[in-house]
Amino acid sequence: MSVSKLESLPNEILSHIFEKYMNGVDILVAFVNSQNRRFDALISQCRRFYFNFFNCRKDYFDFCLDLLPTYIERIEILILSEQNTPGQIHTFLSFFPLFISFKRLRKLYLELNSNTIDWVIAQRAIISLSHTPIDTVILKAMETANMPTLNYIIGDIFKFKKIKRIILMNDFHGNQWNFSSNISSTVEYLTNFDNSCEFQHLQSIFQYTPHLKYLNVRLTSNSYYGFYYLSHPSNNNIISMSNLHTVILSFQSNDSTTFDILAQYLKAMPVLRRLEIKAHSALLEANAWESLLQVSLSLLTNFILKTTTYCVNEADIEKILAKFDTPFWKAKKNFYMMITKT
Repeated sequence: MSVSKLESLPNEILSHIFEKYMNGVDILVAFVNSQNRRFDALISQCRRFYFNFFNCRKDYFDFCLDLLPTYIERIEILILSEQNTPGQIHTFLSFFPLFISFKRLRKLYLELNSNTIDWVIAQRAIISLSHTPIDTVILKAMETANMPTLNYIIGDIFKFKKIKRIILMNDFHGNQWNFSSNISSTVEYLTNFDNSCEFQHLQSIFQYTPHLKYLNVRLTSNSYYGFYYLSHPSNNNIISMSNLHTVILSFQSNDSTTFDILAQYLKAMPVLRRLEIKAHSALLEANAWESLLQVSLSLLTNFILKTTTYCVNEADIEKILAKFDTPFWKAKKNFYMMITKT
């Protein structure tokens, strides 16, 4: 929308656009110092901003950094990325080494690369988020071999008082997630891609996130601490997740998880409504799934069971699909079994 069209709008609509829809970078570049008193007044009255510096031009980035102190206490969403803009986060943290001044910050996206940032400085900044009202952290880390304490930082994020959503995307493959025994996290939505997560980690997540509603995890099996770590768990060891309504689990092709083990944990999710499983061959038992869904997961409304030709022999595909070609599966509108090529 052109400036002339914006000028034709009433103040209430303009303020709403500035606060809800426009990137703070675009607002500052387009309107600050434009000698338009009306826009200056409206911007000064805005109560909230979001700043997305993803792929931001360096001259725009530098321009905004100089002006940011004026708006820092009204920023609710902040996106910083090293992708295509190496050194961006390092420069940002040289201006604002801690997030304490971001009094209204609710959501932070950080895309870090240890080759272009001092991890000690970044670590200190992330920890300072505990002094903000942050409820969503999205952390993407690359070259994490140079981030030796990343696993501890992840544990600290779970401790933030108002944290609700955590999304982890990195190449970190440490053997342990470092949860303190006294954690009772407020996290409700957790997505974990590529961060090493095996069975004992999943159990720790359940133990320390009693309010969890949504879980999306890629499971690894690159040590003996896989899902087979408790190959015959007793009912006393299974943690009931009374709030968990969505579960998305991706298994590697060599995972040792059996259907019976997985089923025991799914039975401990009484309000589960959506379930997606990217399965290896041991989890493709049509009759076992039918029984589980009918008896123990009666609230389930969306179910996807999928695998790839990497996990099953192509000669067995027709046989596997035929087992799901029954009246039960045909009657379910949102229940799917699919096999895709790798």
